[in-house]
Amino acid sequence: MIVSDILYGEYEVEEVLSELIQSKEVQRLKEIHMVGASYLLNPLWNETRYEHSIGVMLLIRKLGGSIEEQIAGLLHDVSHTVFPHVIDLVMKRNQEDYHEKIKEEYLKESSIPEILKQYRFDWQELLLDDTQWKILEQEAPVLCADRVDYTLREAHRYFGTDLAEIHSFLKELSLIDGKIVLRNVAAGEWFNEEYYKVVLDFFYAPVNIYGYEWMSQILTYALANESLSVNDLMETETQILTQLSEMEDTELRGLFRQFYQPVTFLEVLPGDRYDIYQKKKTRLVDPLVRVDETVDFTSNYSEKAQKMNRQAQEKSEKGIYLRVCGIKKE
Repeated sequence: MIVSDILYGEYEVEEVLSELIQSKEVQRLKEIHMVGASYLLNPLWNETRYEHSIGVMLLIRKLGGSIEEQIAGLLHDVSHTVFPHVIDLVMKRNQEDYHEKIKEEYLKESSIPEILKQYRFDWQELLLDDTQWKILEQEAPVLCADRVDYTLREAHRYFGTDLAEIHSFLKELSLIDGKIVLRNVAAGEWFNEEYYKVVLDFFYAPVNIYGYEWMSQILTYALANESLSVNDLMETETQILTQLSEMEDTELRGLFRQFYQPVTFLEVLPGDRYDIYQKKKTRLVDPLVRVDETVDFTSNYSEKAQKMNRQAQEKSEKGIYLRVCGIKKE
């Protein structure tokens, strides 16, 4: 099977990866979007968990990761529910980890264990502890394939970062003691800028915040009155939206009307009147770089990186307060 990706190019992958990619569980991710429900309000925000999962697998491959780590990368997000991370608001998971909580149970009932067994892989050993895979997953603020892929993919799609810049950055990646290390400070500063565009300017975009807030209210209501079950959350977003739209429930219909209502927003200060407050998981990045023979954080060489990290920390700790001002004129 040939797999191609706009960021990493074209690769021929092994049979086990091909079969996993074609499984219904991975194919389902084509209808699970990265950005919660906000793609319903802005159709340009249409990146899927499938694209990201393929990207993470290919980046691990590009960096020389084992077939086992590539499998783990491909499947690292397979247990995401519909409208990822909106569910974390519903379930009050401040670390945005509901998909990790349910991962073992979901995989146990899936086709994944049988596929892996055919190729002599133990699904529990491969998939239940991503921290064993040093390219795939690292605690912030250092780089890992997961963090690098969604940053580059969203920076390109939503902020127009040129592919030539991205490909140039990818050439600066190296592995030292299993960790991703950049070859120069300039690459570290560049990645910081792209990362905070995504984490601050995109994740905290008012329409994004609004989309998360209202879809969380819709799903909370639907789960509470048993219009939806927790098992339904493992369907596709198209299926769930169809199911909800067919319900004769006055309050649910009202929530949907308000969700789609074009409105304007004003970001206000703490203490001012606000309608929506969200504080997302704090996400900071400080890539490791190699200078001469020393590996250290970018911020230890760059005042620019230090400043970006301080600003990101402050905004993340504050969260965002939004006032819904009224109907937006078309």
